[in-house]
Amino acid sequence: MGVRKFAGPLLTAFAIALSAAPGFAEGPGTGGRRVMLDEEAAGPYRLRVVTSPTPPRVENLYVEIRVSDPDSGETITDARVRARAEPTEGDAPRVEAQATHDIAPIPSEYAAHLPASEVGVWRVTVSVDGERGAAEVSFLIRVGGSTAVGSVVAVGLPIVGLLLLGIVFFWLQRNEERTEPTSGASA
Repeated sequence: MGVRKFAGPLLTAFAIALSAAPGFAEGPGTGGRRVMLDEEAAGPYRLRVVTSPTPPRVENLYVEIRVSDPDSGETITDARVRARAEPTEGDAPRVEAQATHDIAPIPSEYAAHLPASEVGVWRVTVSVDGERGAAEVSFLIRVGGSTAVGSVVAVGLPIVGLLLLGIVFFWLQRNEERTEPTSGASA
């Protein structure tokens, strides 16, 4: 039973651990998602609004919006969709962005990045303007502080795992060298 027998599985585990490290992933749909409005009636539309990450953090709030026809249920992809976030308290500036298909995880939906600048409760408003007319919906969301500790844990745990795999690999290699019989010994 040699180190070579363990080398393949150890290298495979190493590669899996490395690829599973989330690092500092950002963008719509990363870090968990939360449905804020589901098939909400908004004028001539139905809206589904999802935020990410969960919980949202300062400078990192994404809003994903699906606009659909309330009668047919078909997704509407040619509307103008905007999202804005305003703090309910304090002096932080309001942030606003055009929601586009470009950054949406689902291509037929819209997404916008709203870099809320302070911790607290923010009112998020989604506006839709299309062939059927205009509509607007709002909801409140709590924005948390920076996740420096969370990032350290997200990056640190896979690195610690990789180091442990390396230590086990080298320990097995040393034990094999000690237990291998020497050839050519005369009696």
